[in-house]
Amino acid sequence: MTHPNILWITTDRQRFDTLGCTGNPWVRTPHLDALAEGGACFEQAYCQSPICSPSRASFLTGRYPRTTRVNRNGQTIPADERLVSRLFADAGYLCGHVGKLHIAPGAPTVCHWSEQRIDDGYVFYQWSHHHDNREMSPYALWLDEQGQSYHAEPVYGSPYVQVGLPSELTNAAWIANQAIGFVRGSTKVGKPWFCTLGFEDPHNPFDPPREYLERYLPDLDRLPLPRYTPGELNGKPIYQRIDREGVWGGGDGFFAASKMTDHDFRLVRAAYWAQIDHIDAMVGRIIHALRDIGQYDNTLIIFHSDHGEMLGDHGINFQGPYFYPEMLRVPLLMHWPAGLPGRQRYTGLVELVDVAPTLLEAAGLPAYPGMQGRSLWPLLTGDAPAVPHRQDVYAEYYQAIPSQGCYAECGGAYATAVRTAEYAMSVCHNLDTGELYDLRADPHEVINRWDDPAYTDAKIMMLKRLCDRMAATIDPLPPVLAGY
Repeated sequence: MTHPNILWITTDRQRFDTLGCTGNPWVRTPHLDALAEGGACFEQAYCQSPICSPSRASFLTGRYPRTTRVNRNGQTIPADERLVSRLFADAGYLCGHVGKLHIAPGAPTVCHWSEQRIDDGYVFYQWSHHHDNREMSPYALWLDEQGQSYHAEPVYGSPYVQVGLPSELTNAAWIANQAIGFVRGSTKVGKPWFCTLGFEDPHNPFDPPREYLERYLPDLDRLPLPRYTPGELNGKPIYQRIDREGVWGGGDGFFAASKMTDHDFRLVRAAYWAQIDHIDAMVGRIIHALRDIGQYDNTLIIFHSDHGEMLGDHGINFQGPYFYPEMLRVPLLMHWPAGLPGRQRYTGLVELVDVAPTLLEAAGLPAYPGMQGRSLWPLLTGDAPAVPHRQDVYAEYYQAIPSQGCYAECGGAYATAVRTAEYAMSVCHNLDTGELYDLRADPHEVINRWDDPAYTDAKIMMLKRLCDRMAATIDPLPPVLAGY
Protein backbone atom coordinates (compact mmCIF):
# COMPACT_ATOMS: atom_id res chain seq x y z
CA MET A 1 0.00 0.00 0.00
CA THR A 2 1.32 3.48 -0.86
CA HIS A 3 1.76 6.11 1.79
CA PRO A 4 -1.61 7.77 2.43
CA ASN A 5 -2.23 11.41 1.81
CA ILE A 6 -3.17 13.16 5.06
CA LEU A 7 -5.99 15.72 5.26
CA TRP A 8 -6.19 17.02 8.83
CA ILE A 9 -9.23 19.24 9.39
CA THR A 10 -9.69 21.22 12.60
CA THR A 11 -12.42 23.58 13.72
CA ASP A 12 -12.45 26.10 16.55
CA ARG A 13 -14.63 25.72 19.67
CA GLN A 14 -16.74 22.88 18.31
CA ARG A 15 -18.04 20.66 21.09
CA PHE A 16 -18.68 16.95 20.84
CA ASP A 17 -22.48 17.02 20.47
CA THR A 18 -22.61 18.97 17.21
CA LEU A 19 -22.71 16.31 14.50
CA GLY A 20 -25.42 13.93 13.40
CA CYS A 21 -23.05 11.03 14.00
CA THR A 22 -22.52 12.14 17.61
CA GLY A 23 -26.23 12.27 18.34
CA ASN A 24 -27.39 15.77 17.40
CA PRO A 25 -30.81 15.54 15.68
CA TRP A 26 -30.87 19.21 14.62
CA VAL A 27 -27.67 19.78 12.65
CA ARG A 28 -27.20 18.89 9.00
CA THR A 29 -23.74 17.33 8.68
CA PRO A 30 -24.10 14.61 6.03
CA HIS A 31 -20.49 14.71 4.79
CA LEU A 32 -18.92 14.45 8.24
CA ASP A 33 -21.47 11.79 9.21
CA ALA A 34 -20.42 9.82 6.12
CA LEU A 35 -16.78 10.00 7.23
CA ALA A 36 -17.80 8.51 10.56
CA GLU A 37 -19.88 5.80 8.89
CA GLY A 38 -17.05 4.86 6.54
CA GLY A 39 -14.33 5.13 9.16
CA ALA A 40 -13.99 5.61 12.90
CA CYS A 41 -15.72 7.84 15.43
CA PHE A 42 -14.08 8.33 18.83
CA GLU A 43 -16.89 9.11 21.24
CA GLN A 44 -14.75 10.12 24.22
CA ALA A 45 -11.99 12.30 22.74
CA TYR A 46 -10.65 15.09 24.98
CA CYS A 47 -8.38 18.04 24.25
CA GLN A 48 -5.49 18.99 26.55
CA SER A 49 -6.47 22.63 27.08
CA PRO A 50 -9.75 24.54 26.92
CA ILE A 51 -7.95 27.39 25.09
CA CYS A 52 -6.80 27.55 21.46
CA SER A 53 -3.03 27.99 21.38
CA PRO A 54 -2.10 25.50 24.14
CA SER A 55 -4.44 22.90 22.65
CA ARG A 56 -3.20 23.41 19.09
CA ALA A 57 0.47 23.36 20.01
CA SER A 58 -0.24 20.13 21.86
CA PHE A 59 -1.99 18.16 19.13
CA LEU A 60 0.32 19.47 16.39
CA THR A 61 3.35 18.12 18.26
CA GLY A 62 1.91 15.18 20.19
CA ARG A 63 3.14 16.81 23.39
CA TYR A 64 1.31 18.26 26.41
CA PRO A 65 0.83 22.04 26.62
CA ARG A 66 3.36 22.77 29.32
CA THR A 67 5.88 20.50 27.60
CA THR A 68 5.56 22.59 24.43
CA ARG A 69 5.84 25.74 26.59
CA VAL A 70 2.74 27.17 24.92
CA ASN A 71 0.55 27.77 27.94
CA ARG A 72 -1.57 30.69 26.77
CA ASN A 73 -2.87 32.52 23.75
CA GLY A 74 -0.44 35.16 22.51
CA GLN A 75 2.68 33.02 22.94
CA THR A 76 4.90 31.86 20.10
CA ILE A 77 5.72 28.17 19.99
CA PRO A 78 9.46 27.74 20.66
CA ALA A 79 11.58 27.24 17.56
CA ASP A 80 12.91 23.89 18.78
CA GLU A 81 9.46 22.27 18.88
CA ARG A 82 8.85 19.76 16.08
CA LEU A 83 5.48 20.04 14.39
CA VAL A 84 4.26 16.80 12.86
CA SER A 85 4.15 18.62 9.51
CA ARG A 86 7.93 18.95 9.69
CA LEU A 87 8.24 15.22 10.31
CA PHE A 88 6.09 14.46 7.27
CA ALA A 89 8.09 16.89 5.14
CA ASP A 90 11.31 15.18 6.22
CA ALA A 91 9.77 11.88 5.08
CA GLY A 92 9.17 13.23 1.57
CA TYR A 93 5.60 14.54 1.87
CA LEU A 94 4.45 17.75 0.20
CA CYS A 95 3.07 19.78 3.12
CA GLY A 96 0.53 22.57 3.08
CA HIS A 97 -1.53 24.59 5.53
CA VAL A 98 -4.67 26.65 5.00
CA GLY A 99 -6.56 28.79 7.51
CA LYS A 100 -6.13 29.10 11.26
CA LEU A 101 -2.99 27.77 12.93
CA HIS A 102 -2.76 29.90 16.12
CA ILE A 103 0.49 28.68 17.63
CA ALA A 104 1.95 32.21 17.48
CA PRO A 105 0.51 35.73 17.40
CA GLY A 106 -0.37 37.33 14.10
CA ALA A 107 1.95 40.09 12.91
CA PRO A 108 2.59 42.05 9.69
CA THR A 109 5.00 40.45 7.22
CA VAL A 110 6.43 41.91 4.01
CA CYS A 111 3.18 41.44 2.11
CA HIS A 112 0.41 40.59 4.58
CA TRP A 113 -0.42 39.50 8.11
CA SER A 114 0.65 36.04 9.24
CA GLU A 115 1.95 34.14 12.24
CA GLN A 116 5.58 33.99 13.13
CA ARG A 117 6.62 30.59 11.78
CA ILE A 118 9.11 28.04 12.99
CA ASP A 119 10.62 25.33 10.77
CA ASP A 120 7.17 23.84 10.13
CA GLY A 121 7.79 21.99 6.84
CA TYR A 122 4.98 23.75 4.96
CA VAL A 123 5.78 24.70 1.36
CA PHE A 124 2.20 25.88 0.75
CA TYR A 125 1.00 28.26 3.47
CA GLN A 126 -2.22 30.25 3.24
CA TRP A 127 -2.86 31.66 6.69
CA SER A 128 -5.93 33.36 8.09
CA HIS A 129 -7.13 33.82 11.62
CA HIS A 130 -10.42 35.70 11.67
CA HIS A 131 -13.80 35.42 10.00
CA ASP A 132 -13.45 38.98 8.81
CA ASN A 133 -10.75 40.97 7.04
CA ARG A 134 -9.61 43.20 9.88
CA GLU A 135 -6.05 42.07 9.14
CA MET A 136 -4.48 42.01 5.70
CA SER A 137 -4.43 38.22 5.51
CA PRO A 138 -4.53 36.23 2.28
CA TYR A 139 -8.27 35.81 2.86
CA ALA A 140 -8.71 39.57 3.18
CA LEU A 141 -6.75 40.11 -0.03
CA TRP A 142 -8.93 37.52 -1.78
CA LEU A 143 -12.07 39.32 -0.61
CA ASP A 144 -10.65 42.53 -2.04
CA GLU A 145 -10.12 40.77 -5.37
CA GLN A 146 -13.82 39.85 -5.36
CA GLY A 147 -14.69 43.51 -4.78
CA GLN A 148 -15.99 42.58 -1.33
CA SER A 149 -15.25 43.28 2.31
CA TYR A 150 -16.46 41.62 5.45
CA HIS A 151 -19.77 42.82 6.84
CA ALA A 152 -22.43 41.32 9.08
CA GLU A 153 -25.96 42.33 9.99
CA PRO A 154 -27.66 41.84 13.36
CA VAL A 155 -30.80 39.70 13.24
CA TYR A 156 -33.95 40.29 15.26
CA GLY A 157 -32.17 43.08 17.10
CA SER A 158 -29.94 40.51 18.77
CA PRO A 159 -26.61 41.66 20.22
CA TYR A 160 -25.40 38.06 20.05
CA VAL A 161 -26.02 36.80 16.50
CA GLN A 162 -25.38 38.22 13.06
CA VAL A 163 -25.89 37.20 9.45
CA GLY A 164 -22.52 37.11 7.75
CA LEU A 165 -21.30 36.97 4.18
CA PRO A 166 -22.89 34.73 1.55
CA SER A 167 -21.57 31.18 1.64
CA GLU A 168 -19.26 31.57 -1.35
CA LEU A 169 -17.47 34.56 0.25
CA THR A 170 -16.92 33.24 3.76
CA ASN A 171 -13.57 32.45 5.28
CA ALA A 172 -14.65 28.78 5.33
CA ALA A 173 -15.30 28.89 1.58
CA TRP A 174 -11.89 30.48 0.97
CA ILE A 175 -10.26 27.73 3.04
CA ALA A 176 -12.04 25.08 0.94
CA ASN A 177 -10.95 26.83 -2.28
CA GLN A 178 -7.31 26.90 -1.19
CA ALA A 179 -7.38 23.28 -0.03
CA ILE A 180 -8.86 22.15 -3.33
CA GLY A 181 -6.16 24.07 -5.18
CA PHE A 182 -3.47 22.41 -3.09
CA VAL A 183 -4.71 18.85 -3.57
CA ARG A 184 -5.26 19.37 -7.29
CA GLY A 185 -1.80 20.86 -7.65
CA SER A 186 -0.27 17.97 -5.74
CA THR A 187 -1.12 15.61 -8.59
CA LYS A 188 1.64 17.29 -10.64
CA VAL A 189 4.31 16.66 -8.00
CA GLY A 190 4.13 12.89 -7.69
CA LYS A 191 4.55 12.86 -3.91
CA PRO A 192 2.15 12.04 -1.09
CA TRP A 193 0.83 15.15 0.58
CA PHE A 194 0.02 16.32 4.10
CA CYS A 195 -2.42 19.20 4.50
CA THR A 196 -3.76 20.87 7.65
CA LEU A 197 -6.95 22.94 7.42
CA GLY A 198 -7.93 25.29 10.23
CA PHE A 199 -11.52 26.50 10.09
CA GLU A 200 -12.18 29.46 12.40
CA ASP A 201 -15.86 28.56 12.73
CA PRO A 202 -17.89 27.96 14.85
CA HIS A 203 -15.94 30.43 17.01
CA ASN A 204 -17.76 33.69 17.68
CA PRO A 205 -18.84 36.05 16.18
CA PHE A 206 -21.83 33.85 15.46
CA ASP A 207 -22.33 35.03 11.88
CA PRO A 208 -23.37 32.20 9.53
CA PRO A 209 -24.59 32.82 5.99
CA ARG A 210 -28.25 33.78 6.01
CA GLU A 211 -29.55 30.63 4.34
CA TYR A 212 -27.84 28.40 6.93
CA LEU A 213 -29.29 30.31 9.87
CA GLU A 214 -32.77 30.50 8.38
CA ARG A 215 -33.06 26.70 8.34
CA TYR A 216 -33.37 26.81 12.13
CA LEU A 217 -35.73 29.73 12.55
CA PRO A 218 -39.08 27.92 12.00
CA ASP A 219 -38.22 25.58 14.92
CA LEU A 220 -36.32 28.10 17.03
CA ASP A 221 -38.65 27.80 20.03
CA ARG A 222 -38.11 24.03 20.08
CA LEU A 223 -34.31 24.14 20.25
CA PRO A 224 -32.88 22.92 23.56
CA LEU A 225 -31.97 25.46 26.22
CA PRO A 226 -28.67 25.37 28.11
CA ARG A 227 -28.37 22.86 30.90
CA TYR A 228 -28.07 25.01 34.02
CA THR A 229 -29.28 24.51 37.59
CA PRO A 230 -29.81 27.89 39.32
CA GLY A 231 -27.32 28.29 42.13
CA GLU A 232 -24.99 25.51 40.98
CA LEU A 233 -22.03 27.88 40.61
CA ASN A 234 -22.17 28.90 44.28
CA GLY A 235 -20.18 25.84 45.26
CA LYS A 236 -17.73 26.06 42.37
CA PRO A 237 -14.53 28.05 41.71
CA ILE A 238 -14.90 31.80 41.44
CA TYR A 239 -13.83 31.82 37.78
CA GLN A 240 -17.15 30.43 36.74
CA ARG A 241 -19.17 32.98 38.68
CA ILE A 242 -17.05 35.77 37.19
CA ASP A 243 -17.55 34.50 33.65
CA ARG A 244 -21.28 34.15 34.13
CA GLU A 245 -21.38 37.96 34.32
CA GLY A 246 -19.19 38.47 31.25
CA VAL A 247 -16.97 36.07 29.34
CA TRP A 248 -13.19 35.90 29.79
CA GLY A 249 -13.39 37.60 33.18
CA GLY A 250 -13.80 40.94 31.47
CA GLY A 251 -16.46 42.25 33.79
CA ASP A 252 -18.03 44.22 30.95
CA GLY A 253 -21.12 42.06 30.62
CA PHE A 254 -20.13 40.74 27.17
CA PHE A 255 -22.18 37.58 26.57
CA ALA A 256 -23.20 37.55 30.23
CA ALA A 257 -25.29 34.39 30.54
CA SER A 258 -27.07 35.88 33.55
CA LYS A 259 -28.60 38.55 31.29
CA MET A 260 -29.61 36.37 28.33
CA THR A 261 -33.18 35.26 27.62
CA ASP A 262 -34.32 31.85 26.43
CA HIS A 263 -34.71 33.36 22.97
CA ASP A 264 -31.12 34.67 23.08
CA PHE A 265 -29.74 31.26 24.03
CA ARG A 266 -31.69 29.48 21.31
CA LEU A 267 -30.68 31.99 18.64
CA VAL A 268 -27.00 31.64 19.56
CA ARG A 269 -27.29 27.86 19.44
CA ALA A 270 -28.98 28.05 16.04
CA ALA A 271 -26.23 30.29 14.65
CA TYR A 272 -23.51 28.08 16.14
CA TRP A 273 -25.04 24.98 14.58
CA ALA A 274 -25.54 26.83 11.29
CA GLN A 275 -21.81 27.57 11.14
CA ILE A 276 -21.11 23.87 11.64
CA ASP A 277 -23.57 22.97 8.87
CA HIS A 278 -21.66 25.36 6.62
CA ILE A 279 -18.32 23.76 7.53
CA ASP A 280 -19.83 20.40 6.60
CA ALA A 281 -20.77 21.74 3.17
CA MET A 282 -17.22 23.02 2.65
CA VAL A 283 -15.77 19.66 3.70
CA GLY A 284 -18.12 18.10 1.16
CA ARG A 285 -16.63 20.28 -1.57
CA ILE A 286 -13.12 19.12 -0.67
CA ILE A 287 -14.19 15.47 -0.63
CA HIS A 288 -15.78 15.90 -4.05
CA ALA A 289 -12.49 17.30 -5.37
CA LEU A 290 -10.57 14.34 -3.91
CA ARG A 291 -12.92 11.95 -5.67
CA ASP A 292 -12.62 13.93 -8.89
CA ILE A 293 -8.82 13.63 -8.98
CA GLY A 294 -8.82 9.99 -7.84
CA GLN A 295 -7.18 10.60 -4.45
CA TYR A 296 -10.11 10.01 -2.12
CA ASP A 297 -9.49 6.31 -1.45
CA ASN A 298 -5.89 6.82 -0.40
CA THR A 299 -6.44 9.92 1.71
CA LEU A 300 -6.60 9.61 5.49
CA ILE A 301 -9.01 12.30 6.67
CA ILE A 302 -8.97 13.41 10.30
CA PHE A 303 -11.56 15.78 11.72
CA HIS A 304 -11.72 17.31 15.20
CA SER A 305 -11.90 20.61 17.06
CA ASP A 306 -9.33 22.33 19.26
CA HIS A 307 -11.78 22.48 22.19
CA GLY A 308 -15.44 23.04 22.95
CA GLU A 309 -17.88 25.84 23.74
CA MET A 310 -20.11 26.24 26.79
CA LEU A 311 -23.18 27.70 24.97
CA GLY A 312 -24.72 28.67 28.30
CA ASP A 313 -24.40 25.24 29.89
CA HIS A 314 -23.58 25.52 33.60
CA GLY A 315 -24.55 29.17 33.23
CA ILE A 316 -21.44 30.16 31.21
CA ASN A 317 -20.69 31.14 27.61
CA PHE A 318 -17.55 30.74 25.48
CA GLN A 319 -14.45 29.23 27.13
CA GLY A 320 -12.25 29.53 30.19
CA PRO A 321 -10.58 27.73 33.12
CA TYR A 322 -13.20 25.03 33.50
CA PHE A 323 -13.08 21.43 32.44
CA TYR A 324 -16.61 20.27 31.72
CA PRO A 325 -17.16 17.93 28.75
CA GLU A 326 -18.75 20.86 26.90
CA MET A 327 -15.31 22.46 27.05
CA LEU A 328 -12.93 19.51 26.61
CA ARG A 329 -14.78 16.76 24.75
CA VAL A 330 -14.59 17.16 20.98
CA PRO A 331 -15.64 15.21 17.89
CA LEU A 332 -12.84 13.04 16.49
CA LEU A 333 -13.29 11.21 13.17
CA MET A 334 -10.80 9.23 11.08
CA HIS A 335 -11.49 7.89 7.60
CA TRP A 336 -9.30 6.11 5.05
CA PRO A 337 -11.11 3.87 2.52
CA ALA A 338 -7.96 2.08 1.39
CA GLY A 339 -6.56 1.51 4.87
CA LEU A 340 -9.29 1.36 7.52
CA PRO A 341 -12.52 -0.57 7.96
CA GLY A 342 -15.66 1.49 8.44
CA ARG A 343 -18.37 1.65 11.09
CA GLN A 344 -15.95 1.79 14.00
CA ARG A 345 -17.15 3.39 17.23
CA TYR A 346 -14.66 3.63 20.06
CA THR A 347 -16.15 4.52 23.44
CA GLY A 348 -12.97 4.54 25.52
CA LEU A 349 -11.03 7.63 26.58
CA VAL A 350 -8.56 9.14 24.12
CA GLU A 351 -6.69 12.46 23.96
CA LEU A 352 -5.92 14.80 21.06
CA VAL A 353 -2.25 14.45 21.97
CA ASP A 354 -2.67 10.94 20.53
CA VAL A 355 -3.46 12.14 17.00
CA ALA A 356 0.05 13.06 15.80
CA PRO A 357 1.67 9.68 16.63
CA THR A 358 -1.38 7.98 15.07
CA LEU A 359 -0.82 9.74 11.75
CA LEU A 360 2.85 8.84 11.73
CA GLU A 361 2.12 5.17 12.39
CA ALA A 362 -0.57 5.16 9.70
CA ALA A 363 2.02 6.40 7.22
CA GLY A 364 4.60 3.87 8.37
CA LEU A 365 6.81 6.57 9.91
CA PRO A 366 8.49 6.48 13.33
CA ALA A 367 7.18 8.64 16.15
CA TYR A 368 9.31 11.59 17.18
CA PRO A 369 11.14 10.78 20.46
CA GLY A 370 9.67 13.87 22.10
CA MET A 371 6.08 12.80 21.56
CA GLN A 372 3.99 12.00 24.62
CA GLY A 373 0.78 10.85 22.93
CA ARG A 374 -0.09 7.22 22.31
CA SER A 375 -0.93 6.09 18.82
CA LEU A 376 -4.55 5.14 18.21
CA TRP A 377 -3.58 3.08 15.20
CA PRO A 378 -3.77 -0.31 16.99
CA LEU A 379 -7.36 0.51 17.97
CA LEU A 380 -8.23 1.28 14.36
CA THR A 381 -6.63 -1.85 12.93
CA GLY A 382 -7.78 -4.30 15.59
CA ASP A 383 -4.27 -4.87 16.94
CA ALA A 384 -4.80 -3.17 20.31
CA PRO A 385 -4.45 -5.15 23.52
CA ALA A 386 -7.55 -5.87 25.58
CA VAL A 387 -6.75 -3.14 28.14
CA PRO A 388 -8.28 0.33 27.56
CA HIS A 389 -6.22 2.82 25.58
CA ARG A 390 -6.32 5.26 28.52
CA GLN A 391 -7.59 5.05 32.08
CA ASP A 392 -7.90 8.83 32.31
CA VAL A 393 -7.51 12.07 30.34
CA TYR A 394 -5.65 15.21 31.39
CA ALA A 395 -5.94 18.97 30.67
CA GLU A 396 -4.28 22.22 31.75
CA TYR A 397 -5.04 25.93 32.04
CA TYR A 398 -2.33 28.40 33.07
CA GLN A 399 -3.70 31.97 32.85
CA ALA A 400 -4.28 31.10 29.22
CA ILE A 401 -6.23 34.23 28.17
CA PRO A 402 -4.06 36.98 29.63
CA SER A 403 -4.98 39.85 27.34
CA GLN A 404 -8.18 40.78 29.18
CA GLY A 405 -6.51 40.80 32.62
CA CYS A 406 -8.72 37.86 33.53
CA TYR A 407 -9.51 37.04 37.13
CA ALA A 408 -7.22 39.71 38.61
CA GLU A 409 -9.37 39.82 41.73
CA CYS A 410 -8.41 36.22 42.55
CA GLY A 411 -4.82 36.25 41.35
CA GLY A 412 -5.37 34.69 37.96
CA ALA A 413 -6.36 31.18 36.94
CA TYR A 414 -4.02 28.20 37.18
CA ALA A 415 -5.73 24.82 37.05
CA THR A 416 -5.26 21.24 35.94
CA ALA A 417 -7.78 18.45 35.52
CA VAL A 418 -8.05 14.69 35.24
CA ARG A 419 -11.08 12.61 34.26
CA THR A 420 -11.87 8.90 34.43
CA ALA A 421 -15.03 7.03 33.54
CA GLU A 422 -16.21 7.44 37.17
CA TYR A 423 -14.95 10.82 38.38
CA ALA A 424 -13.91 14.24 37.10
CA MET A 425 -11.55 16.46 39.09
CA SER A 426 -10.00 19.88 38.55
CA VAL A 427 -7.68 21.68 40.98
CA CYS A 428 -7.31 25.47 41.20
CA HIS A 429 -3.63 25.64 42.09
CA ASN A 430 -3.59 29.28 43.19
CA LEU A 431 -6.77 28.90 45.26
CA ASP A 432 -7.61 26.48 48.03
CA THR A 433 -10.38 24.81 46.07
CA GLY A 434 -11.28 22.60 43.16
CA GLU A 435 -14.04 20.45 41.70
CA LEU A 436 -14.90 16.78 42.08
CA TYR A 437 -17.86 15.14 40.35
CA ASP A 438 -19.27 11.66 40.73
CA LEU A 439 -20.11 10.92 37.11
CA ARG A 440 -22.24 7.89 37.92
CA ALA A 441 -24.58 9.76 40.27
CA ASP A 442 -24.21 13.20 38.67
CA PRO A 443 -23.38 12.80 34.95
CA HIS A 444 -24.06 16.48 34.20
CA GLU A 445 -21.57 17.66 36.86
CA VAL A 446 -23.87 19.90 38.85
CA ILE A 447 -22.93 19.03 42.45
CA ASN A 448 -19.33 19.72 43.43
CA ARG A 449 -18.13 17.09 45.92
CA TRP A 450 -14.76 18.74 46.64
CA ASP A 451 -15.58 19.42 50.29
CA ASP A 452 -17.90 16.44 50.83
CA PRO A 453 -16.43 14.09 53.51
CA ALA A 454 -18.24 11.16 51.89
CA TYR A 455 -15.95 11.58 48.88
CA THR A 456 -12.62 11.81 50.71
CA ASP A 457 -11.34 8.50 49.34
CA ALA A 458 -12.36 9.40 45.79
CA LYS A 459 -10.72 12.81 46.17
CA ILE A 460 -7.43 11.28 47.32
CA MET A 461 -7.50 8.75 44.49
CA MET A 462 -8.12 11.47 41.87
CA LEU A 463 -5.48 13.77 43.36
CA LYS A 464 -2.97 10.94 43.03
CA ARG A 465 -4.00 10.44 39.41
CA LEU A 466 -3.60 14.14 38.75
CA CYS A 467 -0.15 14.21 40.37
CA ASP A 468 0.88 11.21 38.30
CA ARG A 469 -0.30 12.86 35.09
CA MET A 470 1.47 16.13 35.91
CA ALA A 471 4.68 14.23 36.63
CA ALA A 472 4.30 12.37 33.33
CA THR A 473 4.35 15.64 31.38
CA ILE A 474 8.11 15.95 31.88
CA ASP A 475 9.68 16.31 28.45
CA PRO A 476 10.82 12.87 27.27
CA LEU A 477 13.67 14.47 25.30
CA PRO A 478 16.95 14.50 27.23
CA PRO A 479 17.98 17.95 28.46
CA VAL A 480 20.83 19.77 26.81
CA LEU A 481 23.54 19.98 29.50
CA ALA A 482 26.18 22.66 29.56
CA GLY A 483 29.60 21.38 28.59
CA TYR A 484 28.37 18.27 26.75
